[in-house]
Amino acid sequence: MAKRNLVIRAGQRAADRLRADGFHPDLFGTLVGASGGPKWLVLRHLDTVLIDRVVLPRSTPLDTLGSSIGSFRHACYAQNDPHVALACFEPAYVEQTYAEDDLDRRGMPSKESITRESVSVLAHLLGDTGAQEICEHPQLRTNIVAARLRRDRGRDRGLAFQLQVGAGAVANAFSRRALGRHFERVLFRTEEASIRWQDLPTAEFDLTPERVDRALLSSGSIPLLMEGVRDVPGVAGTHFDGGVIDYHFDFEFGRDDRLVLFPHFFDRITPGWFDKPWKKRRPTAKALDDVVMIAPSDAFVAELPGGKVPDRDDFLDFGAQERIDRWYGVVEACRALAEEFAEIIDGGSITDRIEPFPT
Repeated sequence: MAKRNLVIRAGQRAADRLRADGFHPDLFGTLVGASGGPKWLVLRHLDTVLIDRVVLPRSTPLDTLGSSIGSFRHACYAQNDPHVALACFEPAYVEQTYAEDDLDRRGMPSKESITRESVSVLAHLLGDTGAQEICEHPQLRTNIVAARLRRDRGRDRGLAFQLQVGAGAVANAFSRRALGRHFERVLFRTEEASIRWQDLPTAEFDLTPERVDRALLSSGSIPLLMEGVRDVPGVAGTHFDGGVIDYHFDFEFGRDDRLVLFPHFFDRITPGWFDKPWKKRRPTAKALDDVVMIAPSDAFVAELPGGKVPDRDDFLDFGAQERIDRWYGVVEACRALAEEFAEIIDGGSITDRIEPFPT
């Protein structure tokens, strides 16, 4: 038996639909992209396959829902030439570097320098026309998730701000719903988007070309590590990373009756950023009933450079060139995931690979 690098999991309704209809683009009505910073690099070539097999050949609308790096990836999908957008995004992201003057004694870049680099990455990703193309895409309906404090004091640093963030983490330890007393979801969406929210407080705003770059920056601005984003045109408040609430998502949002496709970095789902310590906190079987998740196997991840998926600690653990070389090594190694998925789709064998989500 050929080595299997991918894990494909499906809820019961999703599995039944795949067995009845096979894999085809219009089977899916929602595409979800999780937060995770450098973790997205394991999906770089899988993104290419998804563009060719799900985005470009479809004849029906698709809602893309992303937080942080997931929204960056989807911003590439929704441009007129998504392959060119990805090709611009990859090196801009991998090769981001920081001057010695930007580092503290631990080697951590300042909030200002990380924000500056993120702005540069987004400029490469969007180019001159990307924002307009995203808002006018005929079939992709973009949903970008950010977050902000319920009692927004316009701060992104200092003890008072740290205590506010900490209070959210403590509340979340009791229940995910309790997080809504401290943070609210901010959703930037194209007018046609059909995602519906009922779980936590959510403020919704139209995604316009003037808001795209600020909305994306908001979605990826990690509290305590980056500056909060205060200059989204026509939108009040200080905005932060959407992963605070929707790290990998809990899939409790409303959507149409087609399936949800979720390419992921891991074979596990952590709903919110503050849920990381709570290993048993994961989406319910009901929420995952219509979800198909594609992820690298743990065995495949163990064979990547360093034996892990890239993460932000790499900026501290390696010099700039070593980190860049490792990240490009991961991208190349993960080409195997894309090749395997393309073979599964083209060979019509996806039903043979479906596994249920853990109970």
